[in-house]
Amino acid sequence: MSRPKKMILQIAVLLALMGITLYLLLRDRNLSLVWASLRSARKEYIALAAASMLFYIFCGGWCIRVLLHGLGQSMSVWRCFKYSFVEFYFSALTPSSTGGQPMQLVYMKQDGYRLSDSTVLILIVTALYKLSFLVLSLVFLAAYWPLVQDKLLRLRFLFGLGLMLNILLIAALGFLLFSKKLLFRIATGTMHLLGKLRLVKNPEKRVYSLARKSIQYRRCAFFMRAHPLVVLRTFGVLTLQRLAILVVPYLVYRSFGLAQYSVGALVAVQLLLSMCVDMLPLPGAVGASETVFLILFGPIFGERLLTSAVLLSRGISFYLMVLLSGLVLCGIQLARMARKERRAKEKGGSQ
Repeated sequence: MSRPKKMILQIAVLLALMGITLYLLLRDRNLSLVWASLRSARKEYIALAAASMLFYIFCGGWCIRVLLHGLGQSMSVWRCFKYSFVEFYFSALTPSSTGGQPMQLVYMKQDGYRLSDSTVLILIVTALYKLSFLVLSLVFLAAYWPLVQDKLLRLRFLFGLGLMLNILLIAALGFLLFSKKLLFRIATGTMHLLGKLRLVKNPEKRVYSLARKSIQYRRCAFFMRAHPLVVLRTFGVLTLQRLAILVVPYLVYRSFGLAQYSVGALVAVQLLLSMCVDMLPLPGAVGASETVFLILFGPIFGERLLTSAVLLSRGISFYLMVLLSGLVLCGIQLARMARKERRAKEKGGSQ
């Protein structure tokens, strides 16, 4: 399937999931009451939530800028937003958010950055982002254990699965970054075995690809050892980025005039939600996020405000950002087409 057709299919799947989710959320609700509660939300808190998400987008690109400076290269502030919008948009379209980083590499290559350098930086960002999420989860869930204990028991399967997958991913990245031969030998041995069992076509080609990636991981590990302060700063930026999206439910909570729970308590509940749904194979975790939100935040917002709360929280932290990211990408593509057309005219005129 060609890339445009694949992208159209991904957008169609995302829109279908969004439509089904919205229908299920509003199916048995009094729409006039939902609309009234939405209108009653204090606009200053909604604006703060939107600004927090823009800060989240900015931090995603800023950490790449920090690492690039470690390599002696520069990157404009606009590109901080650009690459982060690219990552957010394509992560939203793909299951388990797997499409964002590859598309970042595509756009960075188009802007003249070497693919080898960009790959190393994206790998570091991915590993540190997952690590910051795990650290924040352990800290906040421990700090607010009495609040989250019962909620965690209700979702223990999803939480356990999410925790296990995150730990395995971080461990795998750690092996790839710092083990010299062990993981590569395991991977190549497994690939040869799958080839003999006729479960994988062209195992030699896959092994060659693994060898190339192994070299990139070695370069990544060397960078991290050579620039520990840069890596630490990047970890700090990524922690701030994760906190920026985690506070959105609290700001929505305050927009309704509620103040019983602290910001730390709602961040802990949101971390529990994220741990349950982030690794699920659904584009943007659409449907799963809303369902788990209703379970976890039901006692916090109450029956009267719960539907409006999930609409605002997910609307600001996901759907609005997907729309904004899509508009930014359309603008980038139109600008690129205009430049190509102008260059073609200039070339034709010079002849």
